[in-house]
Amino acid sequence: MNGPAGLAILFATASLLGQHGSPKAAPGGVSAQEKAPQRMTDAQAAELAKEALRAENPTAIRALLVRLKGHTFKSSKVPERELVLYAQGMLEARLGNLSAAAPPLKKLEKQWPKSPFMGEVQTLLAEEAVGQRRFKDAEGRLHRALASDLTSERKRKAQELLLWTLVEQGRPREGMPIVQSLRPLEGNEKPSEKGLAAIVEILGAAGDRAQIEGSRNAFLNLYPKSELLARVDLAYGRTLGRTGDAKGSAEVLRKLIKDHPSSVQADDARLALASLLTDGSLADAKDMPSAESLLAEIRKGGRKLPKGPAQLVELRVLVGKSLWEEALNLVQAMEAGGVPGEPEVKKLWQTAWNAWVAQRLEKGFPGELLARLKPGAFLALEAKGRTGVAELLAFNGLLEALPPLIAEAPAKERPGLRKAALAKVQPEAQPQGVLKLLPPRGDSPDEALARARAEAALEHWPQLRTALGRARPGQERMKALLRLLQRPMGKGETQILRLKEAEGWWARCTEKGEIREPLGILVADLRFQTGDVRGALALYPAKTAAADQRGWVALMRAQALLKLGQREQARLQIREARDEQGFKGQRDALARSLGAY
Repeated sequence: MNGPAGLAILFATASLLGQHGSPKAAPGGVSAQEKAPQRMTDAQAAELAKEALRAENPTAIRALLVRLKGHTFKSSKVPERELVLYAQGMLEARLGNLSAAAPPLKKLEKQWPKSPFMGEVQTLLAEEAVGQRRFKDAEGRLHRALASDLTSERKRKAQELLLWTLVEQGRPREGMPIVQSLRPLEGNEKPSEKGLAAIVEILGAAGDRAQIEGSRNAFLNLYPKSELLARVDLAYGRTLGRTGDAKGSAEVLRKLIKDHPSSVQADDARLALASLLTDGSLADAKDMPSAESLLAEIRKGGRKLPKGPAQLVELRVLVGKSLWEEALNLVQAMEAGGVPGEPEVKKLWQTAWNAWVAQRLEKGFPGELLARLKPGAFLALEAKGRTGVAELLAFNGLLEALPPLIAEAPAKERPGLRKAALAKVQPEAQPQGVLKLLPPRGDSPDEALARARAEAALEHWPQLRTALGRARPGQERMKALLRLLQRPMGKGETQILRLKEAEGWWARCTEKGEIREPLGILVADLRFQTGDVRGALALYPAKTAAADQRGWVALMRAQALLKLGQREQARLQIREARDEQGFKGQRDALARSLGAY
């Protein structure tokens, strides 16, 4: 029979045994047991376990343990075994042998999971797990212990141990509800060393300055020589810093470093002090070590700096020294190492990023700029920097890199960025880049002109024709228009159709004077080629503005005059153009035939 019922029978049996008294002594004054030791019954083993649980002397406890361990039960399921296993575990724990206490208690846990002793059993097994740094196992056992019917004193012990496991697992904030629900201590009771240290750390994580001071003072009074003292002071010093008392925090941290120079907590204190020195919270840093020297002390011990906090301190130092590229490299390493991007890290990176880009713009050389332009980096620049980057990339033949960058910029800036980039390039040199940069629709006149020039370079005639209609009038548009009208003849196209197209542009174009003149000459050429000599002569200018066109126009005017029977005017025309450049051989031949010179 198992469980409480079995224990009831056990206790009843013990009571009956007590009524019958001790075994009678054998003749001669020596008891039968002393004369010939007999094997205990299971009930006698249970009685011995009860006696052992009342023992306080270590020597007696050890002797009783030997006897309990030596007993063999009739069956592993007899009810008396429950009490004996419990007693073995408790006695080993009293002697400080938690590792020896664990096996019998685990047997009890497996055989009698609903035992009334289970609350205590789980607490002891949790304590053994903590000693072996199996904190997750300990945490689960302590939750089960606290869910059982523990006395208030034993519950407090389990709670303090649970607080320690949470702190050791880096989850101090989860312990605050437990701290708030702790039973007040009475009389001569005092918190355990680990429990009180955990309470200090938990209060520190919660930023409860008022309570952490009281708990820290209690720890100093109760455990003045504790190995956990540096840990307690570290939590206290950090809390002072987080709650606005930078000076007080620095004092505590410096004392910790002085009193415990070789401890792990001393390095943590050096890092916390370096953080205070670099975040601007210490108004007076006189007589303080530098942040760099503190970090160097940590490295001197061979310890690796913790990724997040130490890197943030290093980043502050680099930005403070205007070491922009080094700062950017550090942030890149932090991202590669999975360090979450804190707001301060992002702010420092943005400062370094804008300054580094400004240096690249001053030098006029992109360098690693493209490699650093990860998503979001262009938007993080100031407006002036974005414009400068757009111009720099365009000027250096990297126009095709701009479209995704400009898409990051605020919508109101995008037209200006495109305009700034296009002003730095010849569309004929980077036609594909220009077309990718331009918006799919809604070109401005300047954008339409850039599109026309790019399409002309790529010989995209239909697209060129469309873009010319929206392009800003001027010399560049005229060049693109002439390129369109001088394209190779298409299949089925005739000179008459080309003339009709040219005449249409001649009638619509708004350019004036010298800019318009080349189109007039082209239309005149087409008229001449299609037999409209008089119409051609009407368009050929009497005096051409462009020097490189004068020789050609003089030749064509002379030929037109000849065709119209005006030989003398043709001779005079060719003579006047004798010194002009261009088509000189044809003009000289015509001049000789006319007797011009």
